[in-house]
Amino acid sequence: MFRLTITCSTLALAAMVVGGAQPGWAQMDEVMFGAGPDRVCNVLQTKTGDPVMQKSEDDAVFTKGTYDCPEAEVVAEVAVVEPAAPPAEPLPESGLVYFDFDRAELNPEAQSTMDRIIADIQGRELGGITVGGHADTAGPPDYNMQLSQRRANTIAAELVRSGIPATIVTTEAFGETDLAVETPDNTPAQPNRRATIDFQR
Repeated sequence: MFRLTITCSTLALAAMVVGGAQPGWAQMDEVMFGAGPDRVCNVLQTKTGDPVMQKSEDDAVFTKGTYDCPEAEVVAEVAVVEPAAPPAEPLPESGLVYFDFDRAELNPEAQSTMDRIIADIQGRELGGITVGGHADTAGPPDYNMQLSQRRANTIAAELVRSGIPATIVTTEAFGETDLAVETPDNTPAQPNRRATIDFQR
């Protein structure tokens, strides 16, 4: 800690304390004399801004009412942390639409299912929608492949009609190669006459 000391050889300062006279008015103020560690803080001043001085017994002259400077405040740098991004909205569940035997048009039940699916995805940020068309084993395999493509096209058209961008909708035809329920050949089965709708980011 440091205190300002002024020797009596400094005539200008000694003249201020002749006869031990003290100014009649003083105030405590935040004043700093010097720089770096060699400085005095909180010096008692006169109203003209001069430090109040006093003489000690050994004729040294000191400023009156001085206090050691506080340690310099160390301000730690705080890293700026960006707020965490909100979790991504979960994707809609895959849709499943069933068709009548040998048909690719939507019956009333299938239309109602499509309406629910479209309402669920409206306004969502989706990167892609894949529609897969399927058929049962009744009929020739090449015919069922074409039928499954028509079913996929029907669903894709409904999605685009509802406002979904056509650029994110793709179709696939599986015919009778990817059965939901395994059956012998030439066996009608409602679970296999379907279209699946899968969503991607």
